[in-house]
Amino acid sequence: MSGETIDLPGVTGAARGADPASVLDDPAELARRDPGDMLGEVAGAGGQARVALRAAQAAPLVGPLPEVVVVAGMGGSGIAGDVLAGLAFARSAVPVLAVKGDRLPAFVGPGTLLVATSYSGNTAETLSAVEQGLAAGARLVAVTSGGALAELASTRGAPLVTIEGGRMPRAALWSLVVPVCLAAEAAGVLPPLTDQVCAAADTLDEEADALGPGVETAANPAKQAALRLLDRLPVVWGSGQLGAVAATRFRTQCNENAKVPVVSGPLPEANHNDVMGLEGGLGPGRELVLLRDQPGEHDRDPRRIDAVLEALGVTDPLVHLAGTGPDLARLARLTAFADYTSTYLGIARGVDPTPIRTLDQVKAALSAEAGASR
Repeated sequence: MSGETIDLPGVTGAARGADPASVLDDPAELARRDPGDMLGEVAGAGGQARVALRAAQAAPLVGPLPEVVVVAGMGGSGIAGDVLAGLAFARSAVPVLAVKGDRLPAFVGPGTLLVATSYSGNTAETLSAVEQGLAAGARLVAVTSGGALAELASTRGAPLVTIEGGRMPRAALWSLVVPVCLAAEAAGVLPPLTDQVCAAADTLDEEADALGPGVETAANPAKQAALRLLDRLPVVWGSGQLGAVAATRFRTQCNENAKVPVVSGPLPEANHNDVMGLEGGLGPGRELVLLRDQPGEHDRDPRRIDAVLEALGVTDPLVHLAGTGPDLARLARLTAFADYTSTYLGIARGVDPTPIRTLDQVKAALSAEAGASR
């Protein structure tokens, strides 16, 4: 699924004489610039969530209530842990922590529910963390499409949710999020979530209708956002626990789909540090993006946001709202916006959204090093 290189990677359509808005509204040009069909992957998120729900419901996910939940995962797989932590913040009686790396906290032990998520099943850091967790007596649930993680779970008799394969991990968000959340539900950490998952799937379908490539730029907020961010550094802040997760998702999706750097952070924390990096105003070449989950905000957050905009002299930030409804449906609106916007931004820049050659190079180097040390 590496896709093909577009002829001038990193060079914007505007620089080659093509009007980016026209590119985003031209089906033939979209297909040429998106040979890996990342737009199609984004559009299928609703169906992906429904398939993942069936897979999770068929798995032997059971309690008891743990002392703590740790979700181990990296990159596009690891964000499922961020989602669970965001959902659990106001609802779980036990701590939920997302861990991204080879090692687990010292407190992991027999009272820990360790949910390991690796789309490929071969993520070195996650496998290392799982081995450590099992040695400490943690109870394992594995979420993967196969690989060494599936083999390890089967060998240890641990619950395994086998999800659909064949995607880039970042295009499998809902394949990963749904089983991770259902594992927490089964352990008594979260209340029943089936209705929420179904609502999120319906919301993702609605967002595909509103933000998909068939909707012209004039009526498409994601295309408009991509054009506004073209050749600029996005500074993305998210409000509420879910808005903060969405800001991270926006950053990582722009990194991988559009191959651009992004600064992201949660509100109100950004008011206490990030703002100083913007003292005197945003300055040239930057754009402020606010992903707001208003139902999840503190009562003071709207005033905090207004105060920071006033202090920075920003009168027209790029704002996207989570709207109303259950938690997962609101998150779905924000992540769909991030996924579509980042993909359109890559296309407008003239880069294929699908390949991640630098990341693959790093992984290959580390794999070769590990092989040489054996």
